[in-house]
Amino acid sequence: MEKILVAINGRQGAWEAVSHAFSLAKRVNVQLNILLVVASGANRGRTPMDVNGRQEVKRRIDLLIESALADGLQVNYFIAEGNFEEEVINFINCNKITLLVYEAPIDNGRSASKHSTSLRNLRHRIACKIEVVVPRKHTTEPFERIA
Repeated sequence: MEKILVAINGRQGAWEAVSHAFSLAKRVNVQLNILLVVASGANRGRTPMDVNGRQEVKRRIDLLIESALADGLQVNYFIAEGNFEEEVINFINCNKITLLVYEAPIDNGRSASKHSTSLRNLRHRIACKIEVVVPRKHTTEPFERIA
């Protein structure tokens, strides 16, 4: 395994996938690529909340990269504008990526179905391996009850 890619959709992030990719890249000492895909101009939200959300995602990525570089990890960070699937496919094919770390959403019906279709489309159009990270569900109570 030579190059790992973790792709982040600018609307929702993929923080557990990013964390997993950092750990894996550090453990096997390979190059890590982070691709942040933001919607193109026509599809991008123009509200202050959307702008603040994108800035927060970028700030969070910058902090993670700073920490990884301090640990001696080789990290490359890219931003693409357009359709998430198409940008990920293009990046993988142009950069000879050997592993894509992909975050599956927590199952909440329609959103999970949309991501399942996206993952299926990616799988059929790329030659690298895909590692799917499923985020843990967070409870609203401080402790889970055991019956």
